[in-house]
Formats: sequence, C-alpha cells, structure tokens
Amino acid sequence: MGRERKMTGAAGEIIASSFLKKLGYRILRSNFRTPFGEIDIVAKHKGVIVFVEVRSRTTSSFGPPYLSVTRIKQTHIIKNALSYMNRHRIINACWRIDIVSVKMDRDRKLESIELIENAVEDDHI
Repeated sequence: MGRERKMTGAAGEIIASSFLKKLGYRILRSNFRTPFGEIDIVAKHKGVIVFVEVRSRTTSSFGPPYLSVTRIKQTHIIKNALSYMNRHRIINACWRIDIVSVKMDRDRKLESIELIENAVEDDHI
C-alpha cells in the first residue's frame, strides 16, 4: 500500500473513532491483528460488540468508500471477528459488523461520513 493511501486510511480511522464515540460507541481496540488481517475498530454499543471496517477515500471517481468492501473483503472481516471472539473467549455474545464510510478532500478534511450498521451479514452471525 502506498504512503498516501496509508495516510488517508489512518486519517479516516481517527475521524471514524471520533464519530463513533459521539454516537455512544465505546472503543475497545483499534487496528487489532488476526491471522486473517486486521480489524480497524472493535467497539461496544448498547451491549453489542461491534467490529467496524473503516473505508476512506479522497476522490469520488470510484463511488462512495463503502463500495470497496467486496464479498471477499466481507469474508475476511467475518473471519477477523470470529478470531477476535475466539481469542478473547467471547461466547454467546451479540455482535455485528458495521462500516464507516469516510469521504475526505485531498487535504484529508472531512467531507462526509456515513455509518452502515449490520453492513456485513453471514450465516455465522
């Protein structure tokens, strides 16, 4: 991943964390590594564990950021969530996967932000 993309991603995650906190989410972990990749944000909201995928863009050429979450990426997100719960011995807990879509200008100033709750669903959830 190029330096610019990493900086855009990091800025988007900071913006997303702040946004989620304002909505009442309690951030438990950020950038949690699993054998399948990384969970951007692990939070708790109204008693539910929430695994948050943050997608950030500085251009609209390819549509809103959330469109970049392909079916393959969704599978990785689910595996990451299950790995986190297994590692922390979380059993019979309510959980979901949300996406925060962050659109910024070229100077990484926020233009728009959107929360999509229950954005990824699977038979495992």
